Amino acid sequence: MLVGVVACAALLLVHAYAATDKDNEITMVIPARILQGFINEVLPVEITANKKISGILWIRSIEGLRLGLNTLWFTATIHGENVAYQGKIGGLPANLHFGTVDSTLNCETSIQYDTKKHVLYIQPRAVEEGKKGDVLWLLLVSILSGRQYPVEVQKIKPIVAKVSNKTVEIDMEISNIHTTNDRLFIAMRPTVKTPQKDEVKQ
Repeated sequence: MLVGVVACAALLLVHAYAATDKDNEITMVIPARILQGFINEVLPVEITANKKISGILWIRSIEGLRLGLNTLWFTATIHGENVAYQGKIGGLPANLHFGTVDSTLNCETSIQYDTKKHVLYIQPRAVEEGKKGDVLWLLLVSILSGRQYPVEVQKIKPIVAKVSNKTVEIDMEISNIHTTNDRLFIAMRPTVKTPQKDEVKQ
């Protein structure tokens, strides 16, 4: 019971704070170090999407994450298996086999949140100079750079607290996502619902 009372009070305080804000929003702030941990938990992610490249390439992990104004910088560790390229180099046909690939790339990534579609657009690009004539490095750069990845931001599940016969439900709609000063900011617009009281048990 005590836990329920504390939880309900906390939720009501959150709503009270949000109601006094000029935009009726609350903001979650995630430091770069914590965000890097979150990202690495969901990796690896496949990045192979080139008709001229066969095999599979993944971003295995990231390191050194820094956050600027809607911009992220990090070093990506890339792993590939059975990687091959069939196309043209310098206007001449080329058929290259790399097999297993392990490499790193320094990347800069811009983000933009579409508030109407609830989609976060992520566009990475390599920001380091490769070795002259290093075909594999050029291929990795071409795969990562210039593509925009849309990420659908799912609605947050409602927060529900129940104390005795009273239930409080808070819906959270994400209204904006941005980064600056090594922080990720997630703005949320809460809506508080108080369903009819449950029948008191006899």
